[in-house]
Amino acid sequence: MTARTRKVIANVLSYATLALAAFVALFPVFWTVSTAIKQRGDTFVLPPKFFGFEPTAKNFIAILQTRGFWQICLNTAVITIGSTLLCVAISTLAAYALARVPQFRSRRSLEAGLILIRAVPAIVVMVPLFQIVSRLGLYDNQLVLIIMYAAVNIPFAVWLMISFVEQIPIALEHSAAIDGAGRMQILFHVVLPLVLPGMAATTIFIALLGWNEFLIPVMLSGNNAKTLPVFIAGFVSSKNLDWGPLAAASAIAILPITVLTVAAQRALVSGLSSGAIKG
Repeated sequence: MTARTRKVIANVLSYATLALAAFVALFPVFWTVSTAIKQRGDTFVLPPKFFGFEPTAKNFIAILQTRGFWQICLNTAVITIGSTLLCVAISTLAAYALARVPQFRSRRSLEAGLILIRAVPAIVVMVPLFQIVSRLGLYDNQLVLIIMYAAVNIPFAVWLMISFVEQIPIALEHSAAIDGAGRMQILFHVVLPLVLPGMAATTIFIALLGWNEFLIPVMLSGNNAKTLPVFIAGFVSSKNLDWGPLAAASAIAILPITVLTVAAQRALVSGLSSGAIKG
C-alpha cells in the first residue's frame, strides 16, 4: 500500500468519524424540531415519523401565547447575562492573581480544589441553601439566582481563565511596569486586551451553563423568577405528557444560545486554541 493510498484512507476515516460525531450531536436537535412541527397524533407513532407527515405551527403558537411565557424568557435572559458577567469578572481577576503570584505555594492545590468544588453534586448544597434563602425572605428572587449561578460556575471559569492568562508573556507586564504602570493599569491596559479571546470563550461556556441550569431555579424560584428549563419541565407530569408543546418550547430555548455560539464562533475557536497551548 502506497503512502498516497494510506493518506486517502486516513482522510476518509477522519471525515467518516466527523460525520458520525456530527450526526450523533445533531440528531436530538433534529428530533426535537421535527416533533415540534408534528400533529399530536404523529408524535406517538411507532416507529417515529421524521418525514412524510403534515407539518403544523400550532405547537409554537400555543407556546408563544402561553400566559407568562415572555416573562419567563426575560427572566432566563436577565439571570443568564447577569450571572455570566459577574462570574467572568470575578474569575478573570482570580485567575490573574493565581497566575501571577509565584510565591503562592498552594496554587496547584487551590486549582484542584476549585475543580473538586464544581464536581460536588449541586443537590448536596441545595437543601441548606433553600432553607437559608427561604428564612431570609429571598425566595423567588432574580438577584439570588444570579448570585447562585455565578457562585456555582466561578470555580470552572477560574480554571479556564488561568490557562488563558498564562499565555500572555510576563515580559509585557515587566515592560509596562518599567514605564511606570501600576498593577491595575497593567491589568486593564495590557492583560485584558490580550486575554479577550479567552474571556469570550469562557463567557460562552458560562452562558451555556447558566441558560440550561435547572436545579437551582427549580429549588429557589416560583412564578416571579421562573426560567425556561423549569417551564419546559412543567410539561412532564404523572398524568400528562404533551410532546408537541414540550418540543416547541425546547426548540425556542435552543435558538438564542445557538445564535450566540454561531455569532461568537471565531472568538470561541481563537480562545480555545490559545488556551490549549502551554509554553
